[in-house]
Amino acid sequence: MCNPRRVRVRATRELAEAWGQEVRRQVTRSGRTVGEARVREPLASTVGGPTLTALTAVLARTEGWTRGDDGVFRHELDGGLIAFDPGTRELEIVARVSGEVTGVGEASSVVETRVTDTVEAEGVGTYYDDNWGGVTEQDARRAAEQNLERSLAEAAEARRAEARRAAEASAGDEVESRAARRADEAFVSASAAREEELRERAAERLTAVGVEGRTRFHHALAEAYRDAVLAFARARRADNIHHRAENGVLEIEFDLQI
Repeated sequence: MCNPRRVRVRATRELAEAWGQEVRRQVTRSGRTVGEARVREPLASTVGGPTLTALTAVLARTEGWTRGDDGVFRHELDGGLIAFDPGTRELEIVARVSGEVTGVGEASSVVETRVTDTVEAEGVGTYYDDNWGGVTEQDARRAAEQNLERSLAEAAEARRAEARRAAEASAGDEVESRAARRADEAFVSASAAREEELRERAAERLTAVGVEGRTRFHHALAEAYRDAVLAFARARRADNIHHRAENGVLEIEFDLQI
């Protein structure tokens, strides 16, 4: 087998192309929304001044109750909360139900994309002096020209891809911004619709939340009544002070000289 011979062909191609390219973006907003149902119960007629003073102290020391900057005591519950406002002497029960919400926004824009460039490529074909393998110089030239054409096409497509990326970069931010605004609007709309549904479900749970909440509050209120009565007895220098709680009943006994 003789030494291999190579046929090299070179060529350039002028590119002057323009087309409309669509730039599209999709943005998704996801989060949770909450539906609430609440009821308020005035306690002004049942909670007097001394008991209120004692109740404030009881709630302040009882685990689970926290006092906010507004002075209201709150206790988180499974599915809601209970709150007592010493200022208004109102008990508020709140049931909450949360759910996932998704809003999707899409936007697109057609931008003109241009390629004006010159690409250059080379094609190579191989043959042998003795026509080994049946490949002649003419065959090698045809192979070199085919390789050249393929290389020119690849180089041209690379320039087009670069132009497409540039178009995406130039228009992408503005299109994404519009898609984001639409996603925000869709999320707000979906949240409003979902919140109405969740409020209905919260209203159904309000009774169960109220049972647990009132139980916790009445335990604290019973302690407050006890502390208020004992404070009264001690302030009057009562004797034989005894108290006990059994089966949900609080008994206080003392002797008071009148």
